[in-house]
Amino acid sequence: MDSKNILLRQVHPSFVQGDSISSQVFSSQTFRPTPKDDNKLSVYNETLFSAKESFDHFSEQGYTSAGVVGVSKGECDAESLPVNEDNIPFEGHCSIDYNGLETGAIKKKAKKMKNYASKRGWIFINNEE
Repeated sequence: MDSKNILLRQVHPSFVQGDSISSQVFSSQTFRPTPKDDNKLSVYNETLFSAKESFDHFSEQGYTSAGVVGVSKGECDAESLPVNEDNIPFEGHCSIDYNGLETGAIKKKAKKMKNYASKRGWIFINNEE
C-alpha cells in the first residue's frame, strides 16, 4: 500500500460535536479502537471504495455514520500504527493496529490521528442526518 493511500473511517453521529453541518467537529473517539475490536480500528481502503461508496456500504450493513474522514497510510506509519490490508470481513477492509499500546498511549495516538484527519477535513458528509 502506498503511503499516500487514504484510509476511510466512518464517524458515528455521537462522536460529532457542533450545531451546524459546516462546523461539525468529530471527537478523537473516532480513531480509538476498543478491546472488543481486538484494538484494531476498521477502515476502508480508498483504492477500492470512494468515501461515498464506503458510507453506502457501511449504511447497508445497518450501521449509522455522520460521514467519512480519513488518514493516510503514511500518517499511520509516522505514529507507528501498522495498517493491515486484511480484507476481512469484506474486500477493501483494512485495520489500523493499536495492539501493544497501553490505554493512555492509545488515547494519545487516537488524538494525533484525529488531528491528521481534521486537517484533511470531511471527505463525505451525510446530509440526511
